[in-house]
Amino acid sequence: MPRKPGDDRRETGGIPVSWMRQYAVVLEFLVALGALGYLGWRMDETRGTTPWGLFGGLMVGLAYGLYRMIREAQRIDK
Repeated sequence: MPRKPGDDRRETGGIPVSWMRQYAVVLEFLVALGALGYLGWRMDETRGTTPWGLFGGLMVGLAYGLYRMIREAQRIDK
């Protein structure tokens, strides 16, 4: 199949590279949310601060994930 100008398909099995970057950002968001939520939950278990460690971990994970998404969107937009 001939390539058209602006076609960003590479040697990735036909998946556009920009899509792969977007999936990576979403995966990073989910990992940050899960990892920091888990760390908050563990802190609750060891210190008895239920539910504040979990809540704090999830909020920090959410903030970090949104920050990374916004930064990546700005980078792609340039």
